[in-house]
Amino acid sequence: MDDSRLIIAVDFGTTYSGIAYCFANQRNSCPIPIDNWPGATGIDVPKTPTVICYDKQNPRNFVWGGSVEPQADSISDFKLLLDPSQKWPEYIPIINITKKLEELPKSPTEITADFIGAIYNHAIEEISKKFPRDYVQLCRKEYIFSVPAVWSDAAKYATLKAAQMAGLTPVQLIKEPEAAALWITKKLNVALNSGDIFVVCDAGGGTVDLVSYEVENTSPQLQVKEVVPGTGGMAGSLNLNKRFECAVKELVGEKQWSALHPSKGFQRAASQFEKEIKKGFHGGSDDDCFDDEFYVNFYPAKLADNPNCGLESNTWTMVEDDLMDIFNPVIGDILKLINEQVERVKVKMGGEGPKYIFLVGGFGSNRYLMKRIMNKYSNIEVLQPPDAWAAIAKGAALSRMSSEATVTSLSATRHYGIAVSSMYDEIEDQGRPFREAITGRIVTTKMLWYIHTGDNLLKSARIPFPVLRHFTQHEYETKDFWLFIPLFESQEETAPRYPSENEAFRVNCELMCSLSKMPKHLFKKHINKHKQTYYLVALNLIMTLEGALMTFSLEIDGVLYDCVEAKYSA
Repeated sequence: MDDSRLIIAVDFGTTYSGIAYCFANQRNSCPIPIDNWPGATGIDVPKTPTVICYDKQNPRNFVWGGSVEPQADSISDFKLLLDPSQKWPEYIPIINITKKLEELPKSPTEITADFIGAIYNHAIEEISKKFPRDYVQLCRKEYIFSVPAVWSDAAKYATLKAAQMAGLTPVQLIKEPEAAALWITKKLNVALNSGDIFVVCDAGGGTVDLVSYEVENTSPQLQVKEVVPGTGGMAGSLNLNKRFECAVKELVGEKQWSALHPSKGFQRAASQFEKEIKKGFHGGSDDDCFDDEFYVNFYPAKLADNPNCGLESNTWTMVEDDLMDIFNPVIGDILKLINEQVERVKVKMGGEGPKYIFLVGGFGSNRYLMKRIMNKYSNIEVLQPPDAWAAIAKGAALSRMSSEATVTSLSATRHYGIAVSSMYDEIEDQGRPFREAITGRIVTTKMLWYIHTGDNLLKSARIPFPVLRHFTQHEYETKDFWLFIPLFESQEETAPRYPSENEAFRVNCELMCSLSKMPKHLFKKHINKHKQTYYLVALNLIMTLEGALMTFSLEIDGVLYDCVEAKYSA
């Protein structure tokens, strides 16, 4: 029953995480953010730091979020370790992923599960302060997690697994820009009309995601669809922190840096940069009566003065040029990502560009970022919702409400297919390896692509992946009917004809299921030219989009036989 449904949305972020909730029986479904977090400074803070610190003697004990002391040997940025395949920009120090993984007391998935469990339990306590505890406990709970649009399917699955390890089920996933779009269209005072196109730029701590939407219908409820494949990259505000660290190292020199880096003085300076300077920098005076100038204090460190660079009495006077050096490479990457999305829209829509660019996420609320985007796109209206930081959690909660705006279809960001044995053609396949198959025919391995980049995928659609499989006489007699199929993905512009050595081509997951429930008459008997008996079965793997994750089932002649397990590896 809808009346007893409590929707809990988790925005698990790289640097900060938040939770919003709503009850399905609310007449005007307006998600409520958890705004009271341990260790938070100020009131109505919708997020807590994504940080965890384990007890060295007993890793089952830990503190998290704002309760972690600044100088503690804590773990941060562990969300990014769920998807080590993402490429980091060249302007930040090289990150040794293998070394980071070896230093962890637990796997990234287990650490994520611990953190998710902690913030969830805190959220339940906060909800129970506003609504009767017994009612909250009796409510049927649904969980929705937001994930970066650019993430691999393996990383999405790891997030789902972490949530389940934390005791949260059932869990749905939603792409962060999609969640933001649902909240923006509800709260922004913008009259959207059918045919309008808008870009959501979700600039967070680790990733920046961009998705473009076209308004399909405005009545009885708003419906939008993705126009072109979403894009993004590792251009989040965490890069600013790393560039600040490099700037301090260059300012004080290698010798002083080795002592300063682990000190309380640097931890305070880094905290000031994170909480004050990143948010306050607006990139020039313009109409303001003051310039950007910030005073970063490293007390109690005792640093040698460097007045030519603004360092005196353990205080660095950061002027506009200092901040531009830190911000501009990161902002430049975001502008490239936005431009790529805008140009793709123009190509798809015959020259027509988006009407709006909506900025969300923690970094999305930065004034300098907005200024740079407005300067570049004077013909596009650039808007920042007032609660950009909490937009994703609130929009994720709304996605489970049938009365709210919906995203009807997605645009595939990759090619998906399998490797198959195909008749060898001496001309077309010249130079390719070949072999004799169980059928007695000479074959070579080619790719069969079911989904292509840019394909319009309806959320309600069930997409068949036709598969032919052969079994030997021995397999048939012993009923050893197992299906193991690697599902491949490619981010190459054109899907390759053959398995490729290109790094953009790789295994997405391993699909596994038993065919033991299938009636024997579906296995068609054949005899090859060597008088060997084999059996052929034609089946469909049915792919369904459940939120941001693909699920699979097995069908033959329209009859559902079994679920298919998708096994991912990092």
